[in-house]
Amino acid sequence: MIDFRYHLVSIIAVFFALAAGIVLGAGPLGDTVDDTLAEQTSQLRDENRELRQQLEATEADTAYQQAFLQEVTPRLVTGQLEGEYVGVIALPGADEETVSAVRDTLAQAGATAELTVRIEPTWTDPDSEPVLDELATDLVSSGTELPTEGGGYARGAAVLAAALMAPPAEAGASHETIDTATVTAFEESELITLEQDASVAPSLAVLVAGNVSGDDAGDRLDRLATLVTNIDAADAGTVVAGPASTAEDGLLRTIRDNGDIADVVSTVDSVDLPSGRAAVVFAVSEQAEGGSGQYGVVGETDGALPPVPEEPGDSVTDAATEGSSS
Repeated sequence: MIDFRYHLVSIIAVFFALAAGIVLGAGPLGDTVDDTLAEQTSQLRDENRELRQQLEATEADTAYQQAFLQEVTPRLVTGQLEGEYVGVIALPGADEETVSAVRDTLAQAGATAELTVRIEPTWTDPDSEPVLDELATDLVSSGTELPTEGGGYARGAAVLAAALMAPPAEAGASHETIDTATVTAFEESELITLEQDASVAPSLAVLVAGNVSGDDAGDRLDRLATLVTNIDAADAGTVVAGPASTAEDGLLRTIRDNGDIADVVSTVDSVDLPSGRAAVVFAVSEQAEGGSGQYGVVGETDGALPPVPEEPGDSVTDAATEGSSS
């Protein structure tokens, strides 16, 4: 049996150990630890200062490039879309400022870009399919064929596309008008919002994509891809543009991974940047000529932008020369 003296010796030993630790910590070992911590702190402070300076330099460089492109873009795109009617369709999640900037850039290129429609997130809801199917049945006009595949999403998309878009008008022929009754019916069903009206039906479309999240994001992206396909079937050319994230895991990725859609619909990532919006103009011009491509900086693309047409490029050069001489 262990007696009291054993416990007393153990307690005294613990106190001796604590005292020794305090003495060593306050003595030579303490100085070593303090010196090491001070050195590490100084090194981390220097590294932090260097990283902050690099970040500030990068931000300044990016700001300069954006300001430069903002000034150059109007000259770069001037005349590229002269006489074209382009509709702007904002898809769920599309940033409002980006949509407005795309419309302004199209106008700078000479296009008439008056129509702006926003597709509400409710369009891709599971409960919306029967609503879209009913609208399609009630509003389908003569000459519009309802798809046999894709269910209500495809049928509704086909009818809306026919109401909004038109093939290019032949020389001397009048442009088609937008089917306002059909558009109003979709708007009253809270599936779309008409943000900027127009009477003439555009023959080209730029769809601005946004980020789509949630457990059913894949299904929603497929429904938006169905909408894109039907809009392209109703017009003379379609470009889908979005931020880089939509090409990594979003609608642009969905389109690019689907060869049937990617063969006829063009995509442009980085549309939130002036350079991306300039690429949209050239992609629309290429679509008007019957071409297509995938452009941007994410993944395997056909380049940063399509080939710049020579003839409009000459006018841009002339404009720049006149500006420098004045």
